[in-house]
Amino acid sequence: MKVAILGAPVTGKTELAMALGKFLKSQSIPLEVTDSPHIQSLEQEDIALLCGLDLGSPTETQSFVDQELRAGLQTRGMVFQVVYGKGSLRLQNALFCLATQTPQWAHLLRRSDMPVRWTGKCETCGDGLCEHQLFTKLVSNKE
Repeated sequence: MKVAILGAPVTGKTELAMALGKFLKSQSIPLEVTDSPHIQSLEQEDIALLCGLDLGSPTETQSFVDQELRAGLQTRGMVFQVVYGKGSLRLQNALFCLATQTPQWAHLLRRSDMPVRWTGKCETCGDGLCEHQLFTKLVSNKE
């Protein structure tokens, strides 16, 4: 099983891959982290993390690549999570994503819960926690 870090150009994917790989190694978690693999090389059991477009104003190229990556992952039926945040917050959010998908290592990957910053509905805020809460509520309403 590997962790694939995907994202448009200049979305921090290389920095995240390096930080995540270093953290996993320090915890002796045997997950291989790959930076920008080709979507076709991913297996269904691999974990895909997509870097969000929150590190500045997204360019037209970044938006296009982001949409292509999302479409490619969805076409292959790959489960993926979007990771937002700057610096260490992005690593913490990636660890949270991994913890939700790897129960055997969840105790090593958990982050402390973060305070809610916004409770309204917003289509373009780009806040990862906000997006997570929105989709969690939508999924729980379907059940």
